[in-house]
Amino acid sequence: MDFISLIAPYAQKIAKQYNILASLIIAQAIHESNWGKSKLAIEGNNLFGIKGSYEGQSIVLKTLEVNKGEKVYVDAHFRKYPSWYESMEDLARLYKNGVSWDRNKYQSIIGENDYKKAAKAVQAAGYATDPNYANKVVTVIESNELAKYDRQTESYLLHNHTPGYLTAADAKNNKNATGTVESGEYYIYKNNSGMLNLSSKAYAPGSWINPNFKGTSEIVHIVKAGDTLTKIAATHQTTVKKLQQLNKIKDVNVLSIGQKLIVAKESQYYTVKSGDTVSNIAKSFKTTVQQIKLFNQLQDVNKIYPGQKLRVK
Repeated sequence: MDFISLIAPYAQKIAKQYNILASLIIAQAIHESNWGKSKLAIEGNNLFGIKGSYEGQSIVLKTLEVNKGEKVYVDAHFRKYPSWYESMEDLARLYKNGVSWDRNKYQSIIGENDYKKAAKAVQAAGYATDPNYANKVVTVIESNELAKYDRQTESYLLHNHTPGYLTAADAKNNKNATGTVESGEYYIYKNNSGMLNLSSKAYAPGSWINPNFKGTSEIVHIVKAGDTLTKIAATHQTTVKKLQQLNKIKDVNVLSIGQKLIVAKESQYYTVKSGDTVSNIAKSFKTTVQQIKLFNQLQDVNKIYPGQKLRVK
């Protein structure tokens, strides 16, 4: 897994630039370099056994060749790269540009979104002589869940405890809740008609929520190192006394890291009127522009419209 974590960011960068699946590149690197442990990968940063030189640099290794039907070991020059990134990008350039006698040799790989089809396209183009090459690459992808690197994730900051649903349709209609999604930061697994599937684990399904849910709910603060009731009260525009009442706290000096404190019992919303600005609304409700931006996931605080409902508390 350390090898995957090292090369995955490279593969995703290359995937975006060359429109080639990151999972395919990672799987080929694992399969051909033995998880980065081959002599060529260690001494030449060459993950794919590409021969020749790279910017004048090469490494000589003995390799098994078949000459007139006989297997013999010969010295061969392989490209030596500054890092694994250049090795991976070199492979991507091969797929994109082909070879001098056939520039379209690997074009079926470019833009292919199905890793199984992409692996078969690599083999069909003659990249490898092993008849099971595609199957081996697919096995590496599936056994290491590499397809997750083909998806991009966004995070979502959920301020309220919100009902969680099994389907996007139920979330939209606020019915058949299966539980509660607690306030916190989550990964967006899917977005369907404005309903979000939030998960605490990247690339994994979670619960559907309606981000426009306006029901009464608790707002919770998770105590961190250095927190005090005074500091928490100031952050959430409330008072120490109210925090004591909501959480039945007797000693204001006793808090524990990870403790969940209710800072408000319900949210407050404001309907935007003509001429309103987020700055003026924030002043009216004694909050901040940044807080309103976070509450409502606003991309641009200057783009609000009459009739829009904004959470302000």
